Amino acid sequence: MLALKICIAVVGFALSLFLFRKAASTIDIGKINVISYIMYLFLAQTMIGASLVYFGDHNHYTMGYVLNESSFDIMYYSVLMTAILFPVTILVVHKLLRFNMKQAYAGYLQKETIVLTQRKVFWVIVGVGGACVLFLGIYILKIGYLPLLRILLPVPSDFNMSVERQEIGRIVILNSQLTNLTIGLFLPLVSYVSFAYAWVLKKSPRWWIVTILLIGACIVGETIDFEKSPVIFYLFVLILIVIYIRGGIPRPIVWGFVGIMVLYILFIYGRNGFDFSQGIDIYNGPIGRILFTQVGTLVMHFDMFPAIMPFLGGRSFSPTFQNFLGIEGSSVRSAKIVMDFYGSDKVYNGTGGVMNTLFIGEAYANFGYVGMVLSVIYVAALMALFVFAFLKLRKTPFNIAMFAFLTSRFAQTTQGGFTDFVYNLQFILVILLTIGVNFLPRLWNKYIGPRIQKRKSGMQEGGTS
Repeated sequence: MLALKICIAVVGFALSLFLFRKAASTIDIGKINVISYIMYLFLAQTMIGASLVYFGDHNHYTMGYVLNESSFDIMYYSVLMTAILFPVTILVVHKLLRFNMKQAYAGYLQKETIVLTQRKVFWVIVGVGGACVLFLGIYILKIGYLPLLRILLPVPSDFNMSVERQEIGRIVILNSQLTNLTIGLFLPLVSYVSFAYAWVLKKSPRWWIVTILLIGACIVGETIDFEKSPVIFYLFVLILIVIYIRGGIPRPIVWGFVGIMVLYILFIYGRNGFDFSQGIDIYNGPIGRILFTQVGTLVMHFDMFPAIMPFLGGRSFSPTFQNFLGIEGSSVRSAKIVMDFYGSDKVYNGTGGVMNTLFIGEAYANFGYVGMVLSVIYVAALMALFVFAFLKLRKTPFNIAMFAFLTSRFAQTTQGGFTDFVYNLQFILVILLTIGVNFLPRLWNKYIGPRIQKRKSGMQEGGTS
């Protein structure tokens, strides 16, 4: 039986890797794009751990909570389905669009970056970035200390980062949405745009000064609640921007960045009290977190719904979207329900958050197997259309920054919740902003501007006569 399972896993892995490579056009990490980025995250955080669990390795603590033994195999076959159907859907969509991903992406990387109206953009960046930094400063004053310094410097013996994270999360300035938009969205966005312009305009000191200040503010903002991964994903977007501008970077540089980030994660684990003197194995610490925690949570989703709790039927959507669809009941994410039911000491002492997993988990918890399969097709088609649309846009520093930002956020979201792909205010705002910046000036110059000018000319002629 084990031999058969190994054969299934090896064939499935090889087929998935082949299909992802065709769908992404390249899996060279030095020329990474959103499809290959999703593939790497999927392999690291789901596929490897799921395969080990499928082979019978149930030693990670999350597996001990599972009540039904069949949930392990259901989880793996669902992951295998995703590994194959996801890239297949992308290939089908691109085929229908008559879009050659390999040719288009290679051509995009080789294009020169066009710089338009950089002076106006500079002052917009200064204004928006300054406002966001000011808001960040007010937020830090509310906290009472700089979290980044608590990460880097010695702290009091009674200081608990997990407890502090919960306390910081309760701080509200005007409303929580404003905090998410200023610190979580617009501050990183303006820093990415500034970095893209600075990289293209290499000899412009003012761009580099503003960029360094904004990146510094973002690092402070990304570490404000002591989370380990946000700052890593933030910095990786800067690498994506360089890749898109230069047409790629040497693979050792990317792997060097990955190595530095691994050391950072180990450092944070140490700051959180993890005892490295006991050694590191694949079940504990950062390795266990990467390989098994999200996989274990995915098993719990199949274990819990609908045997223990009925399918949520769309209640994981945001309240706004629930009202739009007419779905009754309070909004609740499946990851939170799973965390609360299967429990841990962190849930009961108030320091536990949610247990995120591959997006198919939330799709299944809400809509069952049919919804899960359709979610894979939907998300993959969305990624195919995203790549198609952005590679058609002009290669400007602004568009590169938006492309890199959405590449990272979309890839991260595949390891979170499905409903964020259906309605997500931040995604909508960034897409609308990109559309506005690219097409409103053209509409103005081609239609609106000439009509206004014609009307003014007519009024002047009527006045003189």
